[in-house]
Amino acid sequence: MAIQPVSGMDQGLQPAAISRATPKPVPAFEPVVTPPSATPSTEQLQKAMREIQRVVAPVAQNLQFSIDDETGKTVVKVVDVATKEIVRQIPSEEVLAITHALDRFKGILLRQKA
Repeated sequence: MAIQPVSGMDQGLQPAAISRATPKPVPAFEPVVTPPSATPSTEQLQKAMREIQRVVAPVAQNLQFSIDDETGKTVVKVVDVATKEIVRQIPSEEVLAITHALDRFKGILLRQKA
């Protein structure tokens, strides 16, 4: 039995030409920095949270967004729709409790220094 070359294989295949064009420069990333004077108020944050909740509700009924009163941090909860039980919370209750304790401790230290 003789082995025959597959059509086109006997013609010495050449690699495709490699483009030597210079790549286009990638624009530099410039982060958006919010000046301290532009810190949103509590009312603005609450309004933003309500808007996020309104937009997300039709798609993900098990997500709840809120703002922790003491720290001002955004809290996201995944809730079981049937039982209303919190499945997951970010940041967790423990982390929020530690943050509250640290804030109180910081206040005590500042009063003692003054």
